[in-house]
Amino acid sequence: MYTLFLVDDEIELVEGLKELIDWNSYDIEICGEADNGVSALEQILKIKPDIIIMDIKMPKMNGIELLENIFSNGLNSKCIILSGYDDFAYAKKAISLSACNYLLKPCRPSEILDSVIDAKNKLIEERLKDELLKKYEGNLNEYLPIIKKNILQELILKPYNKTKVSEENILLYNLEYENLLIFIISIDHSTLIYDLFNDSDIDFIKSSIKTIASEALNTVEYMDYFEEDDDIIVFLSFNNETAKSDTIYLLLENIRNSIKAFLGFSVTLALGKTVNRLEDINSSYLNAKAALEFKFFLGDNNIIHSDYINSYKVVNNPYPIAEELKLINYLRTGAIEEIRPSLNSFYDKLCNGGMPTKKNIQGATLSLLGSINKFCIENDIDINALSKLSSPFDVVLQCETIDELKNQLELIISNIFAKTNPLNKNNSLIKLAINFITENYSKDITLESIAREIHLTPGYISQLFKQEIGINFLEFLHKYRIEKSKELLKNKLLKNYEIAYMVGYTNEKHFSKTFKRYTGLTPSQYRASVAS
Repeated sequence: MYTLFLVDDEIELVEGLKELIDWNSYDIEICGEADNGVSALEQILKIKPDIIIMDIKMPKMNGIELLENIFSNGLNSKCIILSGYDDFAYAKKAISLSACNYLLKPCRPSEILDSVIDAKNKLIEERLKDELLKKYEGNLNEYLPIIKKNILQELILKPYNKTKVSEENILLYNLEYENLLIFIISIDHSTLIYDLFNDSDIDFIKSSIKTIASEALNTVEYMDYFEEDDDIIVFLSFNNETAKSDTIYLLLENIRNSIKAFLGFSVTLALGKTVNRLEDINSSYLNAKAALEFKFFLGDNNIIHSDYINSYKVVNNPYPIAEELKLINYLRTGAIEEIRPSLNSFYDKLCNGGMPTKKNIQGATLSLLGSINKFCIENDIDINALSKLSSPFDVVLQCETIDELKNQLELIISNIFAKTNPLNKNNSLIKLAINFITENYSKDITLESIAREIHLTPGYISQLFKQEIGINFLEFLHKYRIEKSKELLKNKLLKNYEIAYMVGYTNEKHFSKTFKRYTGLTPSQYRASVAS
């Protein structure tokens, strides 16, 4: 049974959560409650609950201070934040403190239940991992590679802690390496790509990326891989010759280009600094993570070295309230043509004089969305109903670049305009997009190229496909190309690779795999079936 602790000064909310949800049926019990941060902390330190739901604004000690105290006392509780639309200055801080999730008030009991179940699943995963490690200790030789991998992962992801990984363990498991570094392979637009494939296809993609990296790095002394969310973390140990920065860059460039050629999508690679002791490898990982954040500002398909970010001043500019007020005013007056320039000005103010952190940008964006949500409430519009897929608050947090963030905000605001101005042009717009595909399917078509042609944002076009066609843009493009290739396969004079090129695939293997996914047959098998 997993324990849940409730902290909120709204007694009705606490009582509602206790009465409206049958927690026991989800193997969860409420172990305590409090109406202020001080009382909550005292009980939490005694009870050590698995999951905590807390409000941001509370008397005596607010949710941020409570979070800081919980984590500083070594508790590993999963914390879910409840926040009003005007509390997003706090939400930015909550993100940096590794809150498990946040929910916008007012929220439905089902939303809270989903977040609690998600937190419970994370706890289950962590505990299974701990149990697995204990099991391996009894049979060292058989499980030595797995133990070694787990020690490496512990050292990479967390600061060196002698109580968890001693120097003797490093010697025992033959983990003495020199010239060490971490780099991260991040699939660009991974959420969109993963939506196209099932679990086995995704496993194939990740396995292919690792194979490509292994072949490119076959001269290094030792390498290993770890997965973190959608990213692949690569651990390297290499000789002095390979350690030269220009050599490493060429190797990573080869990996990036090979992935694009073989798998058909781009990746961003973020490179940490070289260290000489395994105990310091976490610093290289943190360097790489910091470098990866700059993808947010630099865009996709880049190789970003941690040294690069030192040339930028990290700024923490005040929230551009004047720009927000202008944008909300344009929203009220229906000046849709001013929205993109206003968004550009909003983010230019945030980035003035340097670069803020990604979390600062996200926090400011959540604040802006809070104000947009207030406008929606005033106009009886449910902001969460504007998208069939995810809450706008979730959508903006998933954006990988500032340009993508602006596109999503522009799309959200466009949908609000559509609610306030019922004139709907979606049908004619989607026809323009489809016509462009049918005339250019043999070329390298992207959302961006269609957007330029019909003068819309890529994000808006993507949303149109999902709303009007029922599938996303890439799915539609693949299906259309495969249908065209079926006709061409009836021609015995054309080779498979020629047909692949004629319908827009530069890589025959990619074409063959895509063809089989949609038809159940390889191109050669299909050709044979229609010939017989």
